[in-house]
Amino acid sequence: MDNYRVAFFDIDGTLADDQLPRELPFTERVPESAKKALKKLKENKIEPVIASGRHYRTLLELAHSLDVDSIISSNGNCIHYRGELIHQNTIPTKILIPLIEQLKQATIEFMLEAPHGIYYLEGSTYRGEHPTGKIRLNEQDPLPKDIVQLIVPLKDLRQFKLAEDSPLIIEKVAPFTANIHLKNGTKAEGIQKICSSMGIDVTQALAFGDEENDFTMFHTVGFPIAMGNATPSLKEKAAYVTDSVSNDGIWKACLHLNLISKQ
Repeated sequence: MDNYRVAFFDIDGTLADDQLPRELPFTERVPESAKKALKKLKENKIEPVIASGRHYRTLLELAHSLDVDSIISSNGNCIHYRGELIHQNTIPTKILIPLIEQLKQATIEFMLEAPHGIYYLEGSTYRGEHPTGKIRLNEQDPLPKDIVQLIVPLKDLRQFKLAEDSPLIIEKVAPFTANIHLKNGTKAEGIQKICSSMGIDVTQALAFGDEENDFTMFHTVGFPIAMGNATPSLKEKAAYVTDSVSNDGIWKACLHLNLISKQ
């Protein structure tokens, strides 16, 4: 597999082991074998890139520890190439306000994600998996104008539906979490823009994933790889299914596909 130049990695359930306590930082949930695989990929001129539904700032420590320079965050709604923001999608206020009202009427709590931080509404108890570092938004405060997506408990969305013609989409991104964002803000868009910045074609890209928000990656790259712990429907779209993240799936896939060597 000589022609691949970039490999995109989801975090939760792909690079980071979801079987470990989720309050642990990502750096402690990534197997040593995966860290070694990414280092060897880079040595072999295959650039590793993080592609996650999570907020950019929550990924920086992990990216730094893995020597990763480019990040697709917020499900493709924020794209950083070599440390610089090259693209961002924001939900227009005329779409955001009715969505917030719809969620409130359904008594569904949520957080609002902007590039500079994550907001929770006054009176809300929902803080996601990592409760610290959130910004309180009081009743009288104006809504930030650069909201890229909403973070919502997955269990609360079972009876919640968006209109068929809505410009928004609901995506499961982790075992207990979903995001609501613009349909055109996807990991696929992030891949296309990163590849364009690198001067390569998307067929020269690989992607590793495990969850529903990885479908667009799998439809875009030249070679999609599903983790052994991936959702069955994603495995069906994969060119190759490796072992689970906890059983060195990334390392094994890179060896099997001759992307790296054991030495």
